[in-house]
Order: sequence, then structure tokens, then C-alpha cells
Amino acid sequence: MIGSVIPSRIQEARESRAMSREDLATGIGVTRQSVSKYEHGITNPSLEVLQRISILLDFPPDFFYKSETASAAEGSPLFFRSKAGIAKKVKTACLYQVKWTREIKQQLETYVDFVERSVPVIDSSYEDLTLEDVEELALGLRSDWGLDGDPVGDLIGLLENHGIIVAQLAPNALCSFRGIDAFSCWEDGTPYILYNPEQKSAVRIRFSILHELGHLILHSAVSAEDSVKKEIVDRADAQADRFAAAFLLPSTTFPKDIHRSSLSALEPVKRKWGASMASIIKRCADLHILTENQVNYLYRQMSTKKYWHKEPLDDVLTITPPEILRDAVYLLLDSGLLTKLSFISTSAFSVKDLKYICGLPDSFFSEIEQRRKPVLRVVGG
Repeated sequence: MIGSVIPSRIQEARESRAMSREDLATGIGVTRQSVSKYEHGITNPSLEVLQRISILLDFPPDFFYKSETASAAEGSPLFFRSKAGIAKKVKTACLYQVKWTREIKQQLETYVDFVERSVPVIDSSYEDLTLEDVEELALGLRSDWGLDGDPVGDLIGLLENHGIIVAQLAPNALCSFRGIDAFSCWEDGTPYILYNPEQKSAVRIRFSILHELGHLILHSAVSAEDSVKKEIVDRADAQADRFAAAFLLPSTTFPKDIHRSSLSALEPVKRKWGASMASIIKRCADLHILTENQVNYLYRQMSTKKYWHKEPLDDVLTITPPEILRDAVYLLLDSGLLTKLSFISTSAFSVKDLKYICGLPDSFFSEIEQRRKPVLRVVGG
């Protein structure tokens, strides 16, 4: 390793694992004040302490010497598809997940031309939009992307083909991202959607990703200050939910598949459209396909059968994972412009983080991860 430790990388490593200074200090056997001095560049950690930080937080030592990459423009605030009450430290960890995905993309696009972005953003204020306006925007985008009234097949592939970088969250022993389904933002003119692969079902992941697509299109101009105000978040989430439902279950064709108000009749609808039964019932209510009594009956049946936690077909339906970053890695490997070892060295991330963010198979780095045992010899008589 050449050069000096980058203090901000120590803070980044700690915060990306949702760990406090106190916890890190305890874990590496120093004081909280020492950790603060490391992160502010007042003092440098010894090689021994840096090694402890590296092991505890699961980062290669090279990460702490890696120069920061500047962003060409200020990114948009994160919008979360998540449950309420997510800790601030976990949301901060999410910021670094986007940062790393951007850094990896920048590393790869030294040699690879990524797909040109073709994602619209609204010119008017989201505050002026009615839910009917959101419906029209979703139908218009379906038409522009060649879907018209057909079900969405490979959703992530569709988004990647229009310049959206989709990646999986990289959970670890210190930060599992539990409770977060997905989030999105704009960085340097590129739209990013990161999702938690540990969600309950593929249909939930699909809806979460489309919810985030709605945020990217409808709420790109929302400021960081406004993005944490409850009344604004609630309105933005309602619009993003309506966008996701309208894109997934278009009002022009989806209603033709609703023939009876029974859960068994909704199973083939779920299989065809790749949407949860709960989303289908809500969509039927929004479009007035079913009466209020029919909708309430279906909701009661969902509770009786305990379908709110696990629905029929949840174990059958799957989602194709992101491929654009993975394909770029394989392209550079095949062309000889990259080796697995150089990829690890240049990115300076842990192999686990790289596998999640780039969608690489578990065995991708297996030959590098194999433990190299020291050679022992007998001495003396």
C-alpha cells in the first residue's frame, strides 16, 4: 500500500456498517476519542489498529488508502420503500451503498459504455399532480417502453435497458438492512435503485422497485430538507404507490382478467401479472372493478388464511436479478482488460460487497478466497 490513510474512509467504513464510534472503539481496543481522531485525520491509526478495523468492519486494508471520487453534481435525496422507524444509522449506511455502486460503475465505465438513460422526469411540481395524472404518466411510460397493455416480464432487465442501475443491497453481520425494501436516487445524472433481496417474495420486490421508479420520475426535484418531512413523504409515497400499481397493473387491460371476487380466482391473475394478491385487491378497489363489499370480503379472507405474511405462489414466482454490472465485469474479464484480483484491488471493497452490488455468483471469487495456509517446517533435532 502506498500513501497515507484517508481519514474519511475510516468513518465511511464504520458508518456503512451502522456502527457507532463507541462500538468501533470497543471492538478494536482503543478509546472513542482515538477513533474520532482517526476519522478527523488528527492522528493516524497504527498498522496493527488499522488491521483490527479492517477485520472487524470487513474491508480490505486497501480501502482505507483509496482516494475519494468526486461527484459531478449533488445527488438527489434517498426515497425509501421501507417500514416506519428505520434507524438513522441504517439510512446512513444506505447512502454508502449508493456511493459504492456509483464508484464501481465509474471503474467499469473506463472501458464499458453503459446504456444511455431514457427515463423521463416531470417538469411540473409533484404537488400539482393528481392520482389520475400519475396513472397517465405510468401508461405513457409503458407505451414509450414498448409494453402497451402487456404484463411486465423481466422487470429489472427492462429498467437496465433504459439506463437505470439496479443493484442488490449488500447486507453484513453488522448491518442487515432489515425493514428496508428498496430506495432510489439520482447521482451524476444516473438513476439508481437498490433493493433488499431478502424481502418476502418476488412480487413484493417487483412492486418495491416500481415504487422507486415512481420516485425517480415524480420526485427528482424534492430537496433533501423536504424529503424528511412527514407530510411530503406521505404524499410522495402515495404517488409512488399509485405509479407502481398503474405500471404493473394497467387500467387498459388488467381489469379484463378480474372475473370473480374470490382469492382462488386471483391466483392466476397473480401469476400472469406478477403482482401480489394484496396489490391486486387494492388495484381493483382503486379502479372500482369490485364493490366495497367485495373488497372488504377479500381482505377478510386474506386475514383468515393468513395471506398477509405469505401468499400462494410466493414460493413459485421469481425475479431475474440485476445483470448490467455483472455483464460489464464478465465483458472486461473476457477481453483481458480486467482480472478478478485486479478488480478486488482497484475497487478495494470486500468480495462479499462486490458480489452483492455486481450480482456476481457466490463462487465468483472462490479461488481467491481460499485460505492460504503458511508453510511449516521442523526445526531442531
